[in-house]
Amino acid sequence: MSLFPATSTRLGCLIVWALFAVGIVAELNNETSPTHSFKSRPDLHAPILTIDLIKPELVTPGYIFLAPYRNLDPAPYIYDNYGNLVWSGAGSGGPKTAHAPRVCTYKGTDHLCFFQGEQQKGFARGHGVIMDQSYRVVKTVESTGAGASSDMHEFKLTPFSNGTTALMTVYQPRRYDLTANPRFNIRNGLGWIVEGVFQEVDIETGALIFEWRSLDHVDPSAAWTLPGTTDTSGDGLTQQTPWDYFHLNSIDKNADGDYLLSARHVSAVYKVSGEDGHIIWQLGGNSPSFEQTNFAFSYQHHARWISENATHTLLSLFDNASNNYNWTGPESSGIILSINHIDLTATKIQSYAPPSPNLISSSQGSFQILPDNGGALIVWGEHAHFTEHTSTGEIVLSGKLADRLSDVMIYRSYKFPWVGRPLTSPALYAFSRDGEEENARTTFWASWNGATEVVRWELWTADERGGPWGNYGSADREGRFETEFFIERFERWGFVVARDGGGMELGRSAVVKTFVPSAGLRQYCDERDCAAARGLEEGEEVVPYEAEDSTREGERTTDRGYDTAHYYDVAGFEVEEVEGRRRRRREEKWVVALGVVIGIGVVWGALAVWRVGGWRRVLARKGGVVDWSVWWRWNRYARLKQEDWWEGKGVL
Repeated sequence: MSLFPATSTRLGCLIVWALFAVGIVAELNNETSPTHSFKSRPDLHAPILTIDLIKPELVTPGYIFLAPYRNLDPAPYIYDNYGNLVWSGAGSGGPKTAHAPRVCTYKGTDHLCFFQGEQQKGFARGHGVIMDQSYRVVKTVESTGAGASSDMHEFKLTPFSNGTTALMTVYQPRRYDLTANPRFNIRNGLGWIVEGVFQEVDIETGALIFEWRSLDHVDPSAAWTLPGTTDTSGDGLTQQTPWDYFHLNSIDKNADGDYLLSARHVSAVYKVSGEDGHIIWQLGGNSPSFEQTNFAFSYQHHARWISENATHTLLSLFDNASNNYNWTGPESSGIILSINHIDLTATKIQSYAPPSPNLISSSQGSFQILPDNGGALIVWGEHAHFTEHTSTGEIVLSGKLADRLSDVMIYRSYKFPWVGRPLTSPALYAFSRDGEEENARTTFWASWNGATEVVRWELWTADERGGPWGNYGSADREGRFETEFFIERFERWGFVVARDGGGMELGRSAVVKTFVPSAGLRQYCDERDCAAARGLEEGEEVVPYEAEDSTREGERTTDRGYDTAHYYDVAGFEVEEVEGRRRRRREEKWVVALGVVIGIGVVWGALAVWRVGGWRRVLARKGGVVDWSVWWRWNRYARLKQEDWWEGKGVL
């Protein structure tokens, strides 16, 4: 349960953690977070999704919906089962970060729903977005009342209202007396706490249907995460750092009108009355209503009802098993639980293991039961990795967006059927290195962001912008986001027509002029593209810019708002320079690592001397008394409630 398992091995563990910590400062780049670059859509920077189809015949049809963040373009994305990008929603629903895109039913038809807002540490501020099948925003949904805007953890249209209401989480800071409980370690002054709030609101009118507030029903003494103990807990001392004692991270609603809540920082799942908000029962946490017969869970996410009757409840959740500070199990997993309301027991009936043993996702994560075959899609939160499982737990598909060192994460991922019919036009780019010269060729790249029904591209070309036009044939799309094809001659103008499987025209691109490099540029080009431009070499003549002298030094910049320096391929003659930079970065990391290890060794040696009494006597003479194990005792005290309860259940 401890970060360091035994006194004799703590130094070794500290060294390992120090080396790991040096590694995690790796830059976000095209190695740790590979990113697409499209000729026809250079404005899109979608993550490259690596798919391992372990058993393709068992993979559920549909599209994968996800929204990574901390990557180059945080946005909602859709991919197919082979890892091909289908739609990039970068900027489509507004600026900032998106979370948890999924298919939802709104006004009787399929729509795309997701959260959009400003990302904070462990929560967000924003609103819900509803898009139609043309990727147009048809509605935004806001929380109501005199409080904070809605949070990222839940934005769900309720199925039993036919999609007319939405469930939303709100993280509301409040003044609170935290001096009454010594466990909180706040001795004087007014404290601050985050109240977990959820609302059900009417989508069309914004009217409040139902509201629930955690402080009315769950006392902060139930918390498993105390003030100032984790990276997302908050210390409770200021308005800017309120203690998040509850951390509400999912809401579901049943046909009877009751709600299912998951609260990470109390490690509990609650059934809440839709009439007056009282807690009907509690699973997990400090005061559970049921004995857990064969499992433990903690810091969980994404609790969902599967079925209910008078005697039993079946539900699913993602068991993180850790918050990176405390543990109740060796690995994270998706689990299905059966609650027996007669004998008041809860039993795990199915578990879905991670793709590698002992994988811990200490934050985020989701667990979707797939409707057609009883399989499951699990996203492993902070690891930007997801897996699809059969109903027996076997992994049939594995997808990865980024390395853990990139710090790119996915809060939730889903899989659904989807038909996208964008109102935009297909995009086309054409390139010919040799132009009018003999044996020239012309290469074309065609794409249509979000279109799911395109089967083939039909190419039309002409010598003049106004025609006459000739049909030069067609190319199969083959599921790819961008289709590349070429013809063995030069064509100055062209456009493409997108056709479905029956030959029906779905849309056509604008007429584009083929890019032909100048004679000076041509030496840097091959038949597909030209090498990236570089700055002037030392000694090369600089043509003065007349306004440069009147522009203040601090205002001259090439900053476009985000750093793309590591995301684009460089020409072959720059490889040596790039490798040199990478080598220097590796050397710098190891110098830092060596310094950290030496520092830890010195501190550990000092503690050893102190423990045997040498320094303690010196401090005693000066009137100083220090407990060498303060951090260790504090960590144990923070876990005391949690361990006592599990020991009582015979789990530990």
